[in-house]
Amino acid sequence: MTSGAVLSLERLVALAALAGAEPPGGALSRGAGAGIDGRRRGDGGDPYDLRPFVDGDDPRLMDPAATARSGRPQLRRRHEQVERCTLLAVDFRSPMLWGTRGRFRSVAAAEAAVLEGWRAVLAGGRTGLAVLRDGGIDWLPARPREAAMLEIAAMLARTHAEVMAQPAGTSPTLAGLLPEAAARSASGTEILLATGMDLPGDAFAATLAALARRNRIQILLVQDAVEAEPPAGWFTVRLGGRMARGRFGASQTAADLEAEAVPVRIVRADRPETVAP
Repeated sequence: MTSGAVLSLERLVALAALAGAEPPGGALSRGAGAGIDGRRRGDGGDPYDLRPFVDGDDPRLMDPAATARSGRPQLRRRHEQVERCTLLAVDFRSPMLWGTRGRFRSVAAAEAAVLEGWRAVLAGGRTGLAVLRDGGIDWLPARPREAAMLEIAAMLARTHAEVMAQPAGTSPTLAGLLPEAAARSASGTEILLATGMDLPGDAFAATLAALARRNRIQILLVQDAVEAEPPAGWFTVRLGGRMARGRFGASQTAADLEAEAVPVRIVRADRPETVAP
């Protein structure tokens, strides 16, 4: 049996067996998450979509005239050909590397994100990856088809093994990392952020509001068992160089995000997704 601290490549690949065009309850993989953009222009409208070229785009679709006018590469496609694009932003910073039951929070984040990635590519969309870690961001541009998800799964498994072997460092805030990840994605890309919301940063709400002007954002909120169902009683813990007694309280993060109208789904680290036989 694989340890809950290990992110298994085989497991990430096997999650494709669960993937479908729609997840249970239809909570994710809608809108800009996967498939073909539903927008259509009427008679007399511009039948093409024009946007800046980003990593992962097909260079054969660059528009020479638009590129010359703007001074930077531009991509032109018919609206019915526009693929929906998803960016999996997976949090591997030091505060994610723990768990009390089942999986580490980092492992749960990766598995939940990969399941959504499989759903997106199998529905005809493109999926990319941004791994948030103490040292910055590891990046894979959005690409279509199953080969893209195999590359994403391999990078996640490899990077998780690396961060687990390294000493804990100073972690950057989510507000400091997310703009960089979004800037490398095309406008309209759906960002699925799999995180425990540790160290969001004082500017996190403002950062989300700014990103929402060009991207759809959903949060896969990873919670350990002690966060979702805190044990009763008093406990002694070490806080820096001193000992203290206290009680666990239920996390209010999901409620706080929903109050800000941020789409959120809780991922329980102690309840892994079940792979279909």
